[in-house]
Amino acid sequence: GFGDPGLDQAADYISKGFREAGLEPFSKETASFIQSWKERGGEPDREALLKNVIGFIPAANSEFDAESVVIGAHYDHLGRGWPDVRSENKGLVHYGADDNASGVAILMELAQVLGKSLKPERNIVFAAFSEEESGRRGSKHYIKHQKRFPAEKIIGMINLDTVGRLEKKK
Repeated sequence: GFGDPGLDQAADYISKGFREAGLEPFSKETASFIQSWKERGGEPDREALLKNVIGFIPAANSEFDAESVVIGAHYDHLGRGWPDVRSENKGLVHYGADDNASGVAILMELAQVLGKSLKPERNIVFAAFSEEESGRRGSKHYIKHQKRFPAEKIIGMINLDTVGRLEKKK
């Protein structure tokens, strides 16, 4: 849920996976994969430090080094039911294995498979966004505040969300 310490643990886990995959950290200054900011939300309402986890494979072609393709997933979930949950489920733990975890698993696997071997024409950005459940705050923050790969130079985005829900379809 919003501002939960479990999100910090997840961000650390994803950061470690990105580093092991050979991705470059998003921040040149701090050599960190974390993009952080503060916002208010949750129940009860409070200020929390929120984090996106961002790594990338650099462009091999200098002609396209300002452009990027973003591969993203969100790693937050509803926690105990904020902001949008059926009243009968309020206060219960909302596990996110099919929703957020399935997308993050594929994101991390792609980073592992491609991170040390792919030499793309354009930058390939791997982004694990926080706070999708509370209004896509993480992806909105990324677009508004990141400077390294400008939003107007993103040529495509692959969003991995609820990728495991096949039901009876194989």
